[in-house]
Amino acid sequence: MPERYGPRVIEHLVNPRNAGEVSGPSGVGEAGNAACGDQVRFTLAVGEDLRLEEVRYRAYGCAACIAAGSALAELVEGRTIIGAARVSRGELQEALGGPLPPGKEHGVTLALDALHRAFEDYWSRQGDALLAGDGFGDGSGGRRGVVAAMSGGVDSAVTALLLKERGYEVVAVTFRLHDGEPGSRSCCSPDTVLFARETAHQMGIPHFTLNLRELFDRRVMRDFVGSYAAGRTPNPCVACNAHVKFHAAAFLADRLGLRHVATGHYARVGEGPCLERPEDGRKDQTYVLWPVPRELLGRTIFPLGDYRKDEVRRMAEERGLAVARTPESQDICFIPDGDYRSFVRRRVRSEPGEIVDRRGRVLGRHAGVVNFTVGQRRGLGVSASTPLYVTEVRPESRQVVVGSRRELEVREVLVRSANWFLDPREAALVQVRYNSEPVPCEVERGGDGWEVRLLEPVFGVAPGQSAVFYTRDGTKVVGGGIIARRDAA
Repeated sequence: MPERYGPRVIEHLVNPRNAGEVSGPSGVGEAGNAACGDQVRFTLAVGEDLRLEEVRYRAYGCAACIAAGSALAELVEGRTIIGAARVSRGELQEALGGPLPPGKEHGVTLALDALHRAFEDYWSRQGDALLAGDGFGDGSGGRRGVVAAMSGGVDSAVTALLLKERGYEVVAVTFRLHDGEPGSRSCCSPDTVLFARETAHQMGIPHFTLNLRELFDRRVMRDFVGSYAAGRTPNPCVACNAHVKFHAAAFLADRLGLRHVATGHYARVGEGPCLERPEDGRKDQTYVLWPVPRELLGRTIFPLGDYRKDEVRRMAEERGLAVARTPESQDICFIPDGDYRSFVRRRVRSEPGEIVDRRGRVLGRHAGVVNFTVGQRRGLGVSASTPLYVTEVRPESRQVVVGSRRELEVREVLVRSANWFLDPREAALVQVRYNSEPVPCEVERGGDGWEVRLLEPVFGVAPGQSAVFYTRDGTKVVGGGIIARRDAA
């Protein structure tokens, strides 16, 4: 046996703990690569009280992987699943007598990753209610604890830190939403999941990963592609908040017996409950939060609503968090290159058609309606003496209608799928794009939705966008919905 390994490592190699397989396991996780020879596998039996009743491991490859698997299995057996999810790299290294020799540190990483993949598998086996869309309660019977969504960025890390400092029992969760590329900083890449876990453990917070690929594909990505194919302009962040992230956090909180959920969004929860704009108006994210169900909003905490972005970064630096200077996240997490048209074209067949003006006069041809959205000016493929904009997309006839900027003016919209926090009669302002200013409006119930009259003309409103309503002083979100129809001025 090489002398560079310490006595505890050698003890685990000579007398391995908990080697083998759990029969009928609650969760199974593997990490490593059989091609290079280093691989660790964990199987778990989780009791009704969420205690790890039995933990077994198998490891193949170098001595470091075998010893790390043995030490970790011994460490976590008998703990609650929350306690086991808190075990950090440092604690495992201590159980091995200190850091492993240079070039062998990966043994600790693989063992921890295999254990956490077993936790991930355990939660996935309980996910039928979540996939059905009804996987959360009101949290009334839970402990004073919170499941905090953690993406690997500074905002979510400081969110978890602030909650812990306020005395909450905090459990961090990272969502695996799509197949992020290894080495990328997409919110779902393998490296980002590991980084989020390391950040949580640095703060002494347990961490879980939930595999939500199927739910995200069903409720966000298919909607995104289908909307463009149908001539609508979707907002995937809205769809994700409506159907995925908040529901998943509440799903985990309910199963851990915790009362609250939290995210790093810049917003506040007011009485009612209702959404309120944050301290930092430049980071205001209330526009994409309107579809959060009212009963779920009532158990949600937004710690960053009282801070400005520069204060958040400063807090991270002062507390020594590695995420302090991470860059801002991209708008569409599953399209890292930003080319959403190519993303859609790869997933839906789009036939060529005509580019026409509002009188039906043919001005040119196009390769497919998925390449166009209302308000678009560039890439039309036709020339004119004055600038032309897309004013309408007609997928049924495969026509793209173009016109002047004046033809983009909208005075009325029909809103459907509304979610109200306050009485709709309090709606005095409406915002129709993430970065646009709200305009005065009047709202009344229509036969199949809500008729909204804009008291000032708005340019480039597209079906599929969100309309979010605010109180007269602009501070509270009354509710929101999806624009189904637009009427020109």
